Amino acid sequence: MFPDAGSGTKQLQPIYPQTTEPIPLHLCPTGEANTKYQLAREFGRAGDCYCEVSLGGRDQIDLVWIDTESDAQSRRIVGIEIKTVAEFDRATHELESQVEQYRSLTVSDLTNATAVAGESITPADETYVFDEVWVVAVGDRDRWEIPWRDGTPEDGWLNYDPTTGQLAYEIDATSRDTTIEFDFEQRVGEAQLTASLWDRYQSSAESVVAAESRFSKPRDRVIQENRLKHRIGKGQSGKMKHADLVVSKTSEITPLREDSTIRGLEVKASFGARTRDRLDDQLPLYCDAGLFSEVYLVVRDDDRQEAMSFLEANHPRVGLLAVENHDVSLERQATSLELQKVPVGRCPGSDPEFRL
Repeated sequence: MFPDAGSGTKQLQPIYPQTTEPIPLHLCPTGEANTKYQLAREFGRAGDCYCEVSLGGRDQIDLVWIDTESDAQSRRIVGIEIKTVAEFDRATHELESQVEQYRSLTVSDLTNATAVAGESITPADETYVFDEVWVVAVGDRDRWEIPWRDGTPEDGWLNYDPTTGQLAYEIDATSRDTTIEFDFEQRVGEAQLTASLWDRYQSSAESVVAAESRFSKPRDRVIQENRLKHRIGKGQSGKMKHADLVVSKTSEITPLREDSTIRGLEVKASFGARTRDRLDDQLPLYCDAGLFSEVYLVVRDDDRQEAMSFLEANHPRVGLLAVENHDVSLERQATSLELQKVPVGRCPGSDPEFRL
């Protein structure tokens, strides 16, 4: 998918729907999460890709890509950090420290191992996790504008335009450190499950998908200075949340109708007591938001039966989807809900012929 060194561009599918009509704003996929899932989808077609990989404690990296198209000896393990324009302007020094941290990460930082056995036995603190660390800038941000300190590695820089889908890259040849293909699958959670759903829905040309869309009850949504704002307060009566995924079809929302189908999906990779407590807070707000005609809980297939019993006893309006590998099965149909006070507007990727 990418050379060991060099620059170029790749054309990916744009994130934004190309419409000539206004669409519901919670189906405009803004924010870093949408870029993360879109790139995970594309990188996954040229190897193995993992989302939000835990690096111990609260530390995590946005993506890890393993270039399985190469032979085992030259296979690259790449850590990828994604930054929006707002994040660059807020803290470029944080990016630099992140790159340095990821580049120097060793097996001993993630496990209690003292040595690693491969073609030869090497000390764990000399066996690195990543061959390279890349930065993805959402938008046209020049890597050379960043005030890197001397010695900061710059293995790769990618500019992604979500409105056109164009991905420009600059990859630098680096001397490979001793690395090992870690079990990253054991270090992912809900983001990995959500990424697989994003991939599934984005595969349909008719689908519109947005991640981490803000939502609240109708009375807590206001238009101020031509912008949609959500009131934030304590308790269920005035709380704003983010939907893991919002899914619809272009034909359902252009134009938006009373009987349009817009699904809100809450994704859970585990189903313990703490998860159920959070759902008791989250699911009623989904159902009362007036932004979703159907609300679904998404769980792994292993949690299907327990989730079904939970919904039947506590949340009768919520449907259930179960995921096994990349297969999604409908286990329980959601109750139809009334759409209320749905803000609509121009999506950033709207067709140039767009007219209000």
